[in-house]
Amino acid sequence: MRVLYVDIDSLRPDHLGCYGYDRPTSPTIDALAARGVRFEECFASDTPCLPSRTAMLSGRHGTKSGVVTHFGAGQFYEEPGEGHAPDPARPASFRYLSEAGVHTTTVTSFSKRHLADHFTASFRESIQPTPQVGLEDAEDVTGSATTWLDDHAAEDDWLLHVNYWDVHHPYENVAEAREQVEGPITAGPDDEQLAALSEMAGTRCATQWGNPREYDGEAFAHEAYEEWPIPERFTDRADVEHVLEGYDAAIRKVDGHVERLLAELERHGVREETAVVVTADHGEAFGEHGLFAEHGFAHPACQRVPLVVDWPGVTDDAAGPVTEKVYQFDLVATLADLFGADQPAGWDAEPFTAALRGESFEGRRALVCSQGIFTFGRAVYEGEWAFVRLLHPGVFSVPGLYNDPDLEDRGTELLYHRERDPYGLTDRADEHPEVADRLRARLDGFVSDALGTVDAAGRDPLAEMAAESGPFLYVDPAELADLLERQGRPVPDAVRDARSWVPSKGHTADR
Repeated sequence: MRVLYVDIDSLRPDHLGCYGYDRPTSPTIDALAARGVRFEECFASDTPCLPSRTAMLSGRHGTKSGVVTHFGAGQFYEEPGEGHAPDPARPASFRYLSEAGVHTTTVTSFSKRHLADHFTASFRESIQPTPQVGLEDAEDVTGSATTWLDDHAAEDDWLLHVNYWDVHHPYENVAEAREQVEGPITAGPDDEQLAALSEMAGTRCATQWGNPREYDGEAFAHEAYEEWPIPERFTDRADVEHVLEGYDAAIRKVDGHVERLLAELERHGVREETAVVVTADHGEAFGEHGLFAEHGFAHPACQRVPLVVDWPGVTDDAAGPVTEKVYQFDLVATLADLFGADQPAGWDAEPFTAALRGESFEGRRALVCSQGIFTFGRAVYEGEWAFVRLLHPGVFSVPGLYNDPDLEDRGTELLYHRERDPYGLTDRADEHPEVADRLRARLDGFVSDALGTVDAAGRDPLAEMAAESGPFLYVDPAELADLLERQGRPVPDAVRDARSWVPSKGHTADR
């Protein structure tokens, strides 16, 4: 059995044709979905990059693995086990597959970019495609992957993980792909919604996309942004469409490289014996909660990811999309199942093999997902409802919502309907108290259960990071406060008092 696992950074599903997008961004991925299985409600348990891929590696939530962000104590993964003996109940997933006889290989610079040696160390082989660390061009990634396939494609039992960065800004070398993506852009906020979203103060927002030092020209003058500059401010619909044009072109560019990988499988005569998985580490916001071209909030724009699986001999009888909810890390439990390995007792991951076979599949009733950059928070997804609890609002301020004194009793929480209010503009907790109470209890229960495990040992790393440092890795709060004051914008308390900020009532580490 062979598996090609394509991991596309920052790819949100609703910009793919197979998920209903009306521009031709993804003909290759769409064809895979047509002959395989498409999961409509797949969410990364922990976002963004480092927490997401560590969850896939560990088969566990970040609250247990310890990896909830990109820096400080919240970035460190302590592998379960002692000395030379990993804990058999909680093994690293790709190492577990290797021990089951699978030749596992990754083509990625991820571990060097995010100091995540635990990820690549889990594979039998790790290939750094270029001397550049992170954001390397798809051409180099595909070149390394095809070289590996030349040597190993005809072998039995392998998994090749190929990581593309091109959909993450900046959007480079997309001119040819842009010509292939035609049609009007209907995604993103209209002018009226943009005006409402412009109440947001902070960075990566409509009023100021750049960080303070970027406004001094450091990043905007960088050659990476020369081809497709991101506006310093989103003043109207044209600015929104400009960024989405670059994003869509980047998707089409990567889709072409997926087509090349499939052609290599055909050339080696193994395409019909190779499973192909296409997914992402996280999505990207384009207006949701006021963010643009960034993955900095616990909401579907960041946490819902595509999951397309074409598995010859397995998905042949599956029909239509899978609408039940799954965590993305459920993929590793499914891989273990299909490779004939037992399910480790200490994983949170659960196999969705039945869904691939077109059999009865219940999925998960609700999902709890954590976010650890720009903001710290968790979201509960049940049906079409999203319930968010911010442990730290980070660099953002939304007058009338997160700073509303009426919300003080329950802290910075938000309930909204995903379909009717995709940008999360209105809190519906007062209108639907029974829903808010149910999802709040579900979130409290998740945290309580997680902290009671041997992994967490009563420690919530996300709450600890919120209380101790705040999510200020990419933004200096003092510089941001100065910039906001110069612009005449309100300065969020969490930014002004970054080092003395205390979590809201009820958001302590023991909750």
